[in-house]
Amino acid sequence: MGKLHTFWNVFRRHKYGFVIGLFVLLMGVVDENSLWSRYRHKAELAELRSEIRKYTEMYEHDTRYLEEMNTDPDVLIEIARERYYMKTDDEDIFVIQEKTTDEEAE
Repeated sequence: MGKLHTFWNVFRRHKYGFVIGLFVLLMGVVDENSLWSRYRHKAELAELRSEIRKYTEMYEHDTRYLEEMNTDPDVLIEIARERYYMKTDDEDIFVIQEKTTDEEAE
């Protein structure tokens, strides 16, 4: 009973400190809208915005490239030659590949 009485006396003297401490604990850590949660959500939001920026730039680049392909027939010829190794009837294509480390070991 003596320890409970001592605790009660300390609590009565510092009741505002305990209430403020409890409030800070709830708002800082425990609550679903706590400062920690807000920090994590803000970091996630910044990451998502950077992804949006990256994909927007990729979309704009691809849109320009697609428009260029639709208007300029030389671009289609270039793509066919470089990516699909197509050729005209009067030319030969030689594909040169570098040796990989597996081929060098043999």
